[in-house]
Amino acid sequence: MEKDKKISELGKLETVTGEEVALVEKGKKNYGLPLSLLAKARDLEEVNRSIEGLQSDISDLRLQNDYGVASWSEDDLAPECTAFFGSWEFLNKWNVYLLDTTDNAGETTTPVGKLMRNNLFRFEDGSFAPTVGITEEMRAECDVELYLDEAHQQKYCDAGAFNAETFYNEHGMAKLYNAEGIEVRVLRPWETTETKYTIGIGRDDTVYLLDSLKGKSGRVWKGLFAKPTVWDGIDVSDYALPPTAMSPSPVCTIGDKPRSFFYLYEGEKNCQSSAGQNNLCTMFQVGRTYPRVSDMSQVTNMQRARSMNADTSRSYPFSEGGFHALNTYVTAQEVLYGTKYLHKNTVFGSGISSNDSCNNEATWKQNGGVRYKLSSSGTWKYATWSTQGDIYYAADQKRVNFNTLLNLENPKEQCMESQMAASFASETGIQPGVEFEFYGGTYWYENVPNASGLSEGGMNVRVFKRMSTTFNAYDSAGAEQSWDVEIILRMSLVGGMNLSGDIFAYWGGGSENVGTCIVDTNTSRVGNPVDIYIEPDQKKWHNETSVTKPDKGVFDFESQYKKLGTYPNLGNNYALKRAPYSFWKTEKGGSISTGECFYVYDDNYWSSVLNTRARLGLRFRGYAFYGYCSARLVSANNVASNTNRNYAGSAQALIAGAAPLQAE
Repeated sequence: MEKDKKISELGKLETVTGEEVALVEKGKKNYGLPLSLLAKARDLEEVNRSIEGLQSDISDLRLQNDYGVASWSEDDLAPECTAFFGSWEFLNKWNVYLLDTTDNAGETTTPVGKLMRNNLFRFEDGSFAPTVGITEEMRAECDVELYLDEAHQQKYCDAGAFNAETFYNEHGMAKLYNAEGIEVRVLRPWETTETKYTIGIGRDDTVYLLDSLKGKSGRVWKGLFAKPTVWDGIDVSDYALPPTAMSPSPVCTIGDKPRSFFYLYEGEKNCQSSAGQNNLCTMFQVGRTYPRVSDMSQVTNMQRARSMNADTSRSYPFSEGGFHALNTYVTAQEVLYGTKYLHKNTVFGSGISSNDSCNNEATWKQNGGVRYKLSSSGTWKYATWSTQGDIYYAADQKRVNFNTLLNLENPKEQCMESQMAASFASETGIQPGVEFEFYGGTYWYENVPNASGLSEGGMNVRVFKRMSTTFNAYDSAGAEQSWDVEIILRMSLVGGMNLSGDIFAYWGGGSENVGTCIVDTNTSRVGNPVDIYIEPDQKKWHNETSVTKPDKGVFDFESQYKKLGTYPNLGNNYALKRAPYSFWKTEKGGSISTGECFYVYDDNYWSSVLNTRARLGLRFRGYAFYGYCSARLVSANNVASNTNRNYAGSAQALIAGAAPLQAE
């Protein structure tokens, strides 16, 4: 990295001709800079660049703090980049916004304000932000005469005089009691009864994405630029992302409209978790709002997201989550941290997943998972979410994996729960590894190595939640027994974004993948051509609700979106290589930690009728049963109208920001 920083300094030169580069190479010209610095130009020979290529890149390096780009070797399976150029600070210029969904008539929505990146309870200026949703009944509990002690001897205020911010500043998280000595729910200064707010993560500036293209040097590049740029022969001007705020997690709904928000009450239909198999376990039925599932498809996600707009036929300012925005964010993190393997358990982790071992107390606490025992026994057994343990849900030896047994594959994390638990830890100064209580749950967190943690103003953490229950089920002999079950949810936050695990989320706005069924599914589910399209401009997104076309019919968007190519579906497997600006694997191979470091489901379950063309649904994240969850994992083996109890949705919004920079 030190080498690359010094090469970047060379870019301060206004112009560098081919002849001058040759002199630099020979150490005979230094432009007033130390020869030791200029000699670093020789290091670029390691990547087999021509003098002309070197000259071009040095010219591009004059961007200095307006870009961040890294290279990977085309045929190396290692996930780490081979070089970095530019500014880490530029890559990390993401903000957290509070949005008002009633500001919905223009091309953009103006954020209410920016939230602290490590504490969503406060705006950047330190004032409290309304970011936790409560009911009017919850709010009204503090409208009575209040006391600081259960014996109601120390009066705090008269009825109707309570001020949440004043009390918090004076007494922190202290309790309050009414005149009968009964503890009341204390209103906090970040709580609100409003339902119009949602939270998004994005940037104030327009950025241009470079994604997995090979340059003249032979290296494969990823990166972000502040203006249209030609880098190593690659023009990135077609892939702009204007100021856009993305949902930091799968969305719930209020009045059937998407929200990324943490509510302290039970959500509407399909925004609830579930009892487990045969209703044995009610651990997740806690009266809270979870991401919406069961009726969220790529089509209904689009419709619900756009219903937030004054003109619901438009795709702006609010829309479903777009693949281009998600891809830009994930790419920024890969370049920032120099690796595609962000989901390693000792780095960010893969969220609520079965990626990592859970076979003793230490791995249970590190990776999350399940431990269980007979209530009459003192010996714990450990398991991942995908494990079928010794608990049978019926006397005739029927059992399922823990992901199904405990809550039928539904969401385990409440909407925005991990972000708000981390915010509480930041707000109250809780240190890593220390358990704390937050709205009835027990949590702790760990900072991600070499990333800005809570105390450094970032939200790069693994948040853990411990839950426990006891219920009656059966043993292998068919005898009914009492079972103790304890779980740990590991929730991974990458700059505040929850990108992996627990449940899938549709995130395909502006990206369309149209498969043509030419292979009889009775013979094989692979070998069908899939046309890949992208439209980075949210304002140009289609409003298509049909998902199939008979007799090789064509969708309207196919003449409007940019076509990235046609590739066969290769069958469910890891991606060794993928098509630039898309999720589609072009070669299978690698693993969770090598190649492209993600798994693709692309078997044809989208059509069995020959010559039918179908839109493939794009679901990311994975779910708890899977052992290969990551931000880039994709399930594209069903038609875009498919729904399931572990499929949720996403949202984003075009926001008012700075004007894009122009190319020189």
